[in-house]
Formats: sequence, structure tokens, C-alpha cells
Amino acid sequence: MVKLGVWKPAHFFAAPPDRWWLYAYYRLSRSRVSLRLLRNATQESVDVAFFERLMRHVRLSNGVARTTFERRFHDLDSTVNRVLSQHFSSGDQLLVEDWAASACLTSCQWAESLFRLFPQTRFVASDLVLFLIEVEPRTSKETFIAEEDDTPLQYVRPPFVIRMSPPEPWVLPINRFWYEWARYRWRKARRAWPASVPWLDANGARQDGEHMGYRFRKLPVIHPRALALARTDIRFAVRRHSVFDRAEVPCSVIRTMNILNRAYFSEQELAAASRNVLASLQPGGIWIVGRTASDTPPVDNVSLFQKQDSGALKLIQCIGAGSEIDSLALAANET
Repeated sequence: MVKLGVWKPAHFFAAPPDRWWLYAYYRLSRSRVSLRLLRNATQESVDVAFFERLMRHVRLSNGVARTTFERRFHDLDSTVNRVLSQHFSSGDQLLVEDWAASACLTSCQWAESLFRLFPQTRFVASDLVLFLIEVEPRTSKETFIAEEDDTPLQYVRPPFVIRMSPPEPWVLPINRFWYEWARYRWRKARRAWPASVPWLDANGARQDGEHMGYRFRKLPVIHPRALALARTDIRFAVRRHSVFDRAEVPCSVIRTMNILNRAYFSEQELAAASRNVLASLQPGGIWIVGRTASDTPPVDNVSLFQKQDSGALKLIQCIGAGSEIDSLALAANET
């Protein structure tokens, strides 16, 4: 067996062809989609459906997926906003941060609803990964897609799109051969990694540059709607941030959806993240934490905590079954 790949935008949305040999190629290509298509996916002129479909194929080296779609948290946002309206007034200058917001589409839609209720809100959507990096040598027709810390995800050499993290399995010997070749080629490309080039910074505006015979291009993994809102409304911003880093300024509201759960982190890590959120909240601030149990129909198990004057968290409302880390949150203390 062998897996090929999709590396052209026209082939990404292509319908299955009728002729059997073209259909066979189609079937061998569907499961390997080049992330260099992100070049096209974040352009304003591109239908957002292209970006959202492409996000289904983005899986980071730590196993975190980037799935996103319209109105994913619509019902959740309505419930949360009612709770926030009970604890804050419309004239309050709120600082709301949405941590581990992935492609930030849900952040964008929540922010738009909050701005109607609390016009003076400042909203920051954040994630540890805001873009991937495309690496191309000037002298060969091959491309690497890597994370910001130089962890390779893909090797693209048409007609192949080769997985590098996780690696291609041995049951696909041809793919495995190209994977081993890609590892060899990556060692050379990695030596040219422009760690000291300012434009490579997460918040840098420039999208590409050259270094030691390689072209490096930033490929945003932020939804076009979120990028557009950040450009047109100064109340909304996208920043790089880890759930294990404290907020720069104490927040009125922090949301951590689909990240602080036992599928991703140990009990010790979850306890540390809970203490970090607590330390990042103002007294009276609210933490929204939970995970999506089902997208169809939408089922979200969420808990809302409020920081007391004593510095402890108090559970003020559960949605669905509540968060799976309630006990860790209630045991958190500021350190």
C-alpha cells in the first residue's frame, strides 16, 4: 500500500472522478493533505469553508487537533453571557481572555456577542500555536511544514505528502522510505532555521524571508474571520500564550475550553494550570472551563467558577455535567 497526497487547492475540493484510474489516485490521496494550502486558506477572498475543512487535517505534534466550525459554542455563549450579566454591569471595562482558543473562530463569535452586552470589553484570544512555517530550499522541489519550535509535521514532494509527526508507519513501505529521506533532508534544513530573525516572532507582521538558501513562510492557523475582526476592531486581539503562563494583567473573565482535561495533561499539570488561572483572575473574576462531549447535537460540560476575596474559587454554575477538573479547581490556591 501507498498513500500519495493533495497539494493543490483545486484538488482539495475536487469530487471523486468517474474513471477508475483517476478514482484510484483520488482514494490514495485523500488522507494526506498538504498544509501548505494554508497559503490560500487565510486570504480574505477565500471562502471560510476552505479554511474550516482544511483545519480537519491539522494535528500538531502534541496530538492536539484544530477542528473549528461556525457557531460551535453558540448555545454555550448564550448561557455564559447570562451568567456574566448577573455579575457585571454593561458599563464595566472587562478584560476577557480566551485561552487555548485554537483557530479563534469561537473567540471571535463570543467576542462579538460580548461587545453588544459590554461595549467597553477588551478581548484577547490566544493559543500557543498561531502559525506553522513552510520551509523551501531554493534548489529543489520539496517543502517542509514545521511548527514554530522547528518540529517537522510534513514533507511535501509531489505526488507525495509525507507525515513526519507522527511518522509514516512501516506498513506503508514507500511512504516510510520517503519519511526516512525527509528526516535526512530535514537535518540539513534545520541548520538553516532562522531562530534570530525578528519577523519569525509570533506577533511579527512579516510573513516570509530567506536564510541560508531556504525560504521560510509563516502559514497562519487563525480563522480568517478572527484575523479580520482583529484588523477592524481594536477591542479584539490575537496573541500567543500558554495555559501554563499567567496573564500579563489580571482578567475579569478567562475561558479554557477543550484544553484542560485528562486526555492532554496529568493531574499535576492540571493542578498547576488551575493555580495559574486563579492567579490570573481579578477578585470577582470568572473562570469558564470544560470540554465538548458532542458536536452533533452540541453538548458541552462546563463549570463556571468565581474568585472570592479570600483568593479561593467558588463554583457558581454547572452546564451539562460540569468540568472534569472541578475538584482540582476548588483545591487551587494562589502561589
